[in-house]
Amino acid sequence: MEPSSAAAELRRWLTTYGGFIHPSVSLSQDKFGLSAIAQDAIDADTTIVSCPFSLAIDVECSLRALTALFGESTLVDLQSWSERQLICTYLCLHWIFPDSSQIPDVLRHLPYLKSLPPPDALLTPLQFTPSELEAFRGTNIYGATRDRQETWNVEWNTCRTFIHAVNSDWAERYTWDKYLRASTYLSTRAFPSTLLSRSPTLQTTSSSYPFMLPGVDILNHSRGQPVSWCTSYPEGSTKERDESATISIISHTTTPLGEEVFNNYGLKANDELILGYGFSLPQNPDDKITLQLGGSSNKWAIGRLASGVEGLWNEVRRLVAETPDEIGYEDDLEAAQLLLEMVQKKCDLLPDLPDENDASIRPAVRLMLKHYLEGQRDILTSLKMHFEERREAAIAAARDEGIELVFDEE
Repeated sequence: MEPSSAAAELRRWLTTYGGFIHPSVSLSQDKFGLSAIAQDAIDADTTIVSCPFSLAIDVECSLRALTALFGESTLVDLQSWSERQLICTYLCLHWIFPDSSQIPDVLRHLPYLKSLPPPDALLTPLQFTPSELEAFRGTNIYGATRDRQETWNVEWNTCRTFIHAVNSDWAERYTWDKYLRASTYLSTRAFPSTLLSRSPTLQTTSSSYPFMLPGVDILNHSRGQPVSWCTSYPEGSTKERDESATISIISHTTTPLGEEVFNNYGLKANDELILGYGFSLPQNPDDKITLQLGGSSNKWAIGRLASGVEGLWNEVRRLVAETPDEIGYEDDLEAAQLLLEMVQKKCDLLPDLPDENDASIRPAVRLMLKHYLEGQRDILTSLKMHFEERREAAIAAARDEGIELVFDEE
């Protein structure tokens, strides 16, 4: 497939500034953006793509550009913005000029932004229609989407008010649709800032934040794909963050001719993939469900086969026991019953899958909901079996003490 003009421009721009895309990688464009396709077989342990630190879209890059555009006197106010406000406003400013020739030099990422999916191809829940979002009512995704939209809208209003005081024309063109588009790009394409170090890692910390790596983000996700991240610094450099350094993805498997070259975003459940990226995986082994007791600050992430359930079980046992240090079969019986009721309530809240012929739900959205519901119901079924086994164990413990428990039908 011939590369699109946006793909060719991205490649030229990236290499001009010290980036790299393997010569055997062809950038194929479809409605959802670019994909990396092997034009020839690519050996294992090969560097696929590199991006210089200088092209990373992070807080420093964004703050530098915004201060240059808004004036040095705005620096203190801008430093109070969140990382997302800074990065997304930097992205939005690329789109507010009617003619690309008018874009100030400090806005350097237009070739990259042109290569990203158009707004109508974005499919996170914030791009769902009202009918599509309503189909998720009763799931964690529904509430998380409403919360995210409210948060992002408040951020946008804050930024827009600030920009209006600087330049009212810019503020008029700084629309919610643009901020949503930029925020979605950041959500779907971001990496943790912990990668920008001499020992790059995808593990987040309390001080890390999302940032963007042009070119590197063309690699789509494949669970379990063996890749590694590598940083290269100029000889003699001792800085932790050197603008001349580069960060690369190395693929550790052979990619046959015509096959896609993948990255690995890490172990992510379908709720995270849907909310953050706009896609899901069938029978995702990393699916989870979050359970929390009323009045408790503990949130328990339970996976398939009831993995991770012990913390929840022990919390409920301590809650119902008169003497938490001396928990007996009566306490276990009560705990099992309470948790069985909780599981049943969660099952009852889950929505039904819309009919395939429902024209108000796009097929891609219905598929995400199908994958999500399969995982949630599988986990809840495993929890039900687990707590039924706990109840039977409590009954057996009572019997061992010579007590035969009798239950009414209800």
